[in-house]
Amino acid sequence: MNKDIEFFICDCYSYEHQLFFWYNEDTKMFYVYPHLVTHRNFFKRLWKGLKYAFGYSSRFGEWDQFIFKSQDLEKLYKFLETHK
Repeated sequence: MNKDIEFFICDCYSYEHQLFFWYNEDTKMFYVYPHLVTHRNFFKRLWKGLKYAFGYSSRFGEWDQFIFKSQDLEKLYKFLETHK
């Protein structure tokens, strides 16, 4: 298995804003794994679970953001150039 993975943390340094880029040489597929927000507070998780159980979903979906640090842009560019 190819272990060519790049990992990025957002410019805001929040560990909830992470991206993993991985290229699988065997299947010739490129993957992007965004970190999804998890709530540590029991009541927030309960509230989200109840809304989900009753079918609530925002018509806009769930959104967050990731801001690349300027020094990470070159690292990402090199990774993408290598696997294009």
